[in-house]
Amino acid sequence: MIVYCCSDLIFATKIRSTAEALGLVLRPGRTAEAMKNRLEQVDDGKPNEPITGVLIDLELADQAMALIEQVKHHDQNIPVIAFGSHVATTILDGAKQHGADFVMARSAFTANLPDILRRFSKAEA
Repeated sequence: MIVYCCSDLIFATKIRSTAEALGLVLRPGRTAEAMKNRLEQVDDGKPNEPITGVLIDLELADQAMALIEQVKHHDQNIPVIAFGSHVATTILDGAKQHGADFVMARSAFTANLPDILRRFSKAEA
């Protein structure tokens, strides 16, 4: 299962619809409590399978950094991709320092989204 944390509803819909088109399980985890439930596979009536990757929008600012740390504290092997504005170099660098495995500009993330989701889904197999 792939978890996404996104501040923008329209962008979140793009991520979700791309995953659905690929037939992949995707769940939101924007808050610390929601992320905890995903990481611990809490039964909430929807799929909470083992996490194979996490996508974090750096527009969430400090919350994004906390979510990166939360995931990595739970399991260093869960890959985290953080994405944000290409001009926000301090935030992009901060995501790397907080443990994100990959940090990319939003435009590169969008252009590569289907491949990113497919790569994360292969970790499920």
